[in-house]
Amino acid sequence: MNQTLQNLEAQLGQPQAPSEKLRLLDELYQFLRHSDLRRAGQLVEEMLVLSKNQTGLAGRGLALKNLGDFHFRQGNLPAAQGCLEEALLVLRSAGELKGQIDTINALGNLHYFQGSFPRALEYYLEALEQSRKYEQKVLEANALSGVGMVQYTLGNHQEATKYFLRSLALKRELGDRLSEAGTLNNLGLVYLEVGDLSGAVQLYRESLAIKQMLGDRQGQAKVLSNLGVVFQRLGRIQEALDYHQQALEIAEQLGSPQVRATCLENLGLSHTALGKLDKALELFQACKALYQELGNRLGELSALLQVGSLLGRMGQADSAIRTLQQGLRLAEELGPQKPLLEFHQALAAVFEAEQKHALALYHLRQALEIERKLHKEQQAQKTAALLAGFQVEKARQEAEIERLRNTELARANRELARAIENLKEANAEKSRLLDKLRQQSAELERLARQDPLTRLHNRRYLEENLEREFAASRRYNFPLSVALVDIDNFKQINDTFSHQVGDDVLRIIAQILESGCRGVDFAARYGGEEFALVFSQTDLAGALVACERVRQRVENHNWSDLHPSLKVTVSIGVSSDPTLPNHEKLLAAADEQLYAAKRAGRNRVCPQS
Repeated sequence: MNQTLQNLEAQLGQPQAPSEKLRLLDELYQFLRHSDLRRAGQLVEEMLVLSKNQTGLAGRGLALKNLGDFHFRQGNLPAAQGCLEEALLVLRSAGELKGQIDTINALGNLHYFQGSFPRALEYYLEALEQSRKYEQKVLEANALSGVGMVQYTLGNHQEATKYFLRSLALKRELGDRLSEAGTLNNLGLVYLEVGDLSGAVQLYRESLAIKQMLGDRQGQAKVLSNLGVVFQRLGRIQEALDYHQQALEIAEQLGSPQVRATCLENLGLSHTALGKLDKALELFQACKALYQELGNRLGELSALLQVGSLLGRMGQADSAIRTLQQGLRLAEELGPQKPLLEFHQALAAVFEAEQKHALALYHLRQALEIERKLHKEQQAQKTAALLAGFQVEKARQEAEIERLRNTELARANRELARAIENLKEANAEKSRLLDKLRQQSAELERLARQDPLTRLHNRRYLEENLEREFAASRRYNFPLSVALVDIDNFKQINDTFSHQVGDDVLRIIAQILESGCRGVDFAARYGGEEFALVFSQTDLAGALVACERVRQRVENHNWSDLHPSLKVTVSIGVSSDPTLPNHEKLLAAADEQLYAAKRAGRNRVCPQS
């Protein structure tokens, strides 16, 4: 048994005043919540009983804070939020500063976990301000990590790294090894996100070694699960499975259903990658049942998406649609946009496979609208987070100036001059942020007209520009040709070689199409496995030559780099009829020629020259 644990248990075995016993129970809970959640829950119950009968408001607030933390670790988020909000009110009434700041940090964690990032950031920044004001360095380090997590999630990786490194330096200064391990794990997330997988592995292993040394078994399970994610990204699926299995065994021994559910989901993803779909389905369904039992509705959403998508891959379309529609209803009820986008995309894929094109198109359109909205929200949140961090730093500098003014007037004058320079720099930084916001707005406009998978123009861009080209062609009497390109047997490619290979095929063909365009031509993704080519000032003969060149390049491409057995061809339909009334009819004529190419045996261009 750990020496600290032995000492605390020994002290609790002796007669103690109620307030001292509550303090010891709190200290023991902070220790055991990482390694023995069942025992930690018993300690919280004992604290609640003691605080009701023999301690003041501060004791009651402390017990409620720990109860909220216990519910959070169990995955019971509504109960956790109720306890933490009540604890904060009680602790403020009691004037217990350290407990208040700790509770504010905990509320930040809760809202972050629920996906409410602006609210989480407010709590973390409040905790950061208060901890600096009252010189609570342990809590300041925790708040820095919280701000870093929000910045990381919003894609501000440089800002996230800055906050994590500040937190890490503080924790090392304080000798808090357990918290140090948590921050190393957070830095690993950033490395993973920016693609430095070897760096992520190194950080995770360093974090794991500390957690093993200190007996933080819940932390071990989380880090092992993260290592599994990295090795899955590396394509080393068996090693990923081993890490996920170790994490799951610890979670089951620990009695932590929340961590167990996460491990089951990650394990299911690894089995999916190995093609063991029945086993993956079993794991996802067990994960879903756990999230439902816990009342973790965001977790349930994730599990429903995995189950529904997998059922679709397994050919169980009816079950897949029912599951995905159930998830869609839950996502609409809860409100987060990213799950809504993913459920519409998954339903579109299932309906497309079932040849229910109208329903597939409906869900694709819904997904596109949500994706646009998400882009706008994410850019706004990223900018708000950057500005909030700037305001905190500015406030910290101003507080430092005030402290120096009150204590050392002579030095304060010099510091004031420096602060003015800092404010000038801050104004310059603000201008840079506004410039960045304008750039992000321009980038958002570009993304609204670009297909995210292939980086080609999307259908919206095609419709707008083809209409303009058609009108110019009629007005100035120059030729215009349009081609529709369809990948032959694309569903078979997905089913035989995996959807990942299918996505890679789409990207390569997009590159071939784009490289074959002149400056006045353009390529666009029309939908699914179909693409469009627009040849400005090009008659039918010229377009047929260009399309035949594209067809040959696709057929002759070295597809074995993706899979030794993979062969890919395309069918192309071309239209260049200047008598048609509008650009939609021109596209429809190309579509008719595309179907003629399909009927004639595929891997050809129609009409044939």
